[in-house]
Amino acid sequence: MALDKLYQQVILDHNRSPRHYGRLEGATHSARGHDALCGDDILVELRVADGKIQEAAFSGEACAITTASASMLMDWLVGRSRSEVALEHAHFAQLLDDPELPDRPELGAINHLRAVSGFPARVRNTLLPWRATLQALERQQ
Repeated sequence: MALDKLYQQVILDHNRSPRHYGRLEGATHSARGHDALCGDDILVELRVADGKIQEAAFSGEACAITTASASMLMDWLVGRSRSEVALEHAHFAQLLDDPELPDRPELGAINHLRAVSGFPARVRNTLLPWRATLQALERQQ
């Protein structure tokens, strides 16, 4: 199977069966991610304790790319600190901007989303859950 086909399969799987989808009872941090151009509107909710994300979830309406990105991100977030999330967000944005860079093992399955790098609108969709997560981490409920 070609690598681009594998990437498409992973993205479609996360869209069809998103992980960590739904409201998070007892969330300590939350933020909405909204893209007025395409209509994506998600809510990221986190439970943070001792400086680490204990639990993460998202809800709302979004396209396949945003849904897949949020699903993969929520799975990846557990156990991470705000500084780790900010650092990997910066690295991930670079990966989407430069297809010549190698995958980051630290990002795991999130690397599959690099398949959208040639499509600026899809890059914006891919980064929407990251931006909402960083905003959530800046404010406590």
